[in-house]
Amino acid sequence: MLRRILAYVAVFLAVAPVYVAASVSDLQQIVRSAFANVESDVQRHWRFAEVSNDGEVERVANFDPTRPESEHWQLLAIDGEAPSPEQQAEFRKQKREQREREAERNGDEVADPLDSIDMTSLQLVTESPSGWDISFQPKGTGQSEKMMSKMRGALRISKPQWCVELLEIASPSPIKPQIGVKVERFLSRFEFAPIAQGADRCGRILPTAMRFEISMRAFGVMAVDRAMSATYSDYESVTNSD
Repeated sequence: MLRRILAYVAVFLAVAPVYVAASVSDLQQIVRSAFANVESDVQRHWRFAEVSNDGEVERVANFDPTRPESEHWQLLAIDGEAPSPEQQAEFRKQKREQREREAERNGDEVADPLDSIDMTSLQLVTESPSGWDISFQPKGTGQSEKMMSKMRGALRISKPQWCVELLEIASPSPIKPQIGVKVERFLSRFEFAPIAQGADRCGRILPTAMRFEISMRAFGVMAVDRAMSATYSDYESVTNSD
């Protein structure tokens, strides 16, 4: 019986794919090459559709940078109903303020997803014929630095084209980023897909889904429980960037 088991093991090892543990430098090359195809400024180069949900309301909208600036965003429906002029104006105001906050935070630089990844912390979780699952230590700046140090990140990169499929930062357990503050849960997740994918390349990589969740308590008197999600589709290039 022992000889039979050993024989089965020998056959399995002979036919099973062999994966060599990737070094940090190998993983850095994979990650940098994959993120090189991610679109740096979606709202500059693409029109697209967005379906978002803030836990209370579902909104259907589209974005087109070739329209007048005040009309870049068009709200099409709120919970399946046509929006009022006031709802349209409020939606556009929120989108404009969101864009302004991003510009203020990043200055003239376009946000780079790699800035949130400590490239020296990359670790291979699994490798298969379809791709790599990689963990990392997230990076933060200013007030977020301590909180990010307690998070854990995950990447999914597909083979053979090295296309980014997933970027996620989450709290592995409840954390206390500062005195009196407890974060019960934190999740920031982005999913990506290639546009105009070729046989040997990704084409441009664009976001297809986003999810953000946070549950936080502060000094026993303030509670924040928020979950937001969005999906993006119907991308069309407006600059012939492909």
